[in-house]
Amino acid sequence: MKELNFYFDFLSPFSYFAWMKLQTLAPELGLKVNYKPVALGPLLNHWQIKGPGEVTPKREFLLKQCLRYAAKSDFPFTTPKTHPFNSLYALRLALQGVAGEHQARVIETFWKAGWQKRIDMGEPDELLAELRISDLPADELYEKSFSKEAKVELKQNIQEAITKGAFGVPSFVIDDELFWGNDSLDDVKDYVLGQDKLDREKLESLLASTPRAAAQSL
Repeated sequence: MKELNFYFDFLSPFSYFAWMKLQTLAPELGLKVNYKPVALGPLLNHWQIKGPGEVTPKREFLLKQCLRYAAKSDFPFTTPKTHPFNSLYALRLALQGVAGEHQARVIETFWKAGWQKRIDMGEPDELLAELRISDLPADELYEKSFSKEAKVELKQNIQEAITKGAFGVPSFVIDDELFWGNDSLDDVKDYVLGQDKLDREKLESLLASTPRAAAQSL
């Protein structure tokens, strides 16, 4: 069974769409999904990339794109009550070391709570209320989420994502091959089925010529 590392932040609507799509795609392909919560901010800062919310026309465009994609895919979609929000509470609660055997259910609860029910994802009380509704051990998970181990695990996930070349979310890594964006799951499918359309020889040739082309344009 192939394993897919799924790097995501609850801040990201495209990570939500990817999660929705993986619910059917992973079983179809026989993929084991390793959920890797990461904070988007450190990824963007590492690569010196501006967040979508920092570019006004981009923020509006992406919201339109989300609404169109959700309609085409027949996915329920709204936005959390406040956006952007501090996602650290949700991210730490969703860590493997915190949630353990409940991880998949915690993640499902939070995606639905924020991007379908429109709760305030940055408010711990609202997150805990949703965990209780899902019959999950909210108080136990909340206490564990503040442990030193939880903070270390989140940092390790972020560093691991950066090491793999992830520069945003959602990102997927399979066999050390990086894919980015919810729409790249179609490419993940091709890759797993041995039908990858990437011409690697052409890729290497183009990458080798790019520095010279860039230098000439300056």
